[in-house]
Amino acid sequence: MLRMSGYDKALFELRSWTEELSQAVQEILAEAVQTLENEIEEDWRLKDRQIDRMRDRIVNRSLDIMSLQQLRTVELRWILGFHRIAQELERVGDYACDVAELSQLKPEHSWPSEILEMGRHLLSMCNFVVEILKPDAKITIDLTDRDDLLDEVYASIKHKLLKDPNGNRGELGLALLMARTLERTGDHIVNVAETLLFVQTGQRRLTTQPSAE
Repeated sequence: MLRMSGYDKALFELRSWTEELSQAVQEILAEAVQTLENEIEEDWRLKDRQIDRMRDRIVNRSLDIMSLQQLRTVELRWILGFHRIAQELERVGDYACDVAELSQLKPEHSWPSEILEMGRHLLSMCNFVVEILKPDAKITIDLTDRDDLLDEVYASIKHKLLKDPNGNRGELGLALLMARTLERTGDHIVNVAETLLFVQTGQRRLTTQPSAE
């Protein structure tokens, strides 16, 4: 049976807590995306404070470890990596609350199909991050490529607003605000995946090795 020191347990605790945080963020984001099509009664600010407390626990433990130990490069990468991942996940939670609150401005839930597609795509990205935060999980997909869809939809709605021939600027403006919020959420999810890859490999992007002839 492998025996771990208190220090080793503290290091692995960071990952365990971060996994719990990612699952909490996944839950709040899933509910926020649902508000695009359905009315959901929730205390979003209470949920946000719960996410904040989970983030703070990880950040404070990271700082405690760094203040008490002389760290090697790999350990420092691990601690700083999960410190940053916790911050990025907390920002995803913030934006999820923003999505839910913006949805209240459209009680009829008549969001454009592009917005609904963004929400589903964003949740898929978040689900991927939750999976790769599990122990022994492998990162096999570069989320930056998947994030391109969010960027493209946001750019498309912005173009429609600038070129709107029908004077429907209020509706498009609200759609643009929602698209921007969803697009920024995706950026933070990508940051989580990139930071986790850095923790594991020291690299920020996946590299493809040429196949042997």
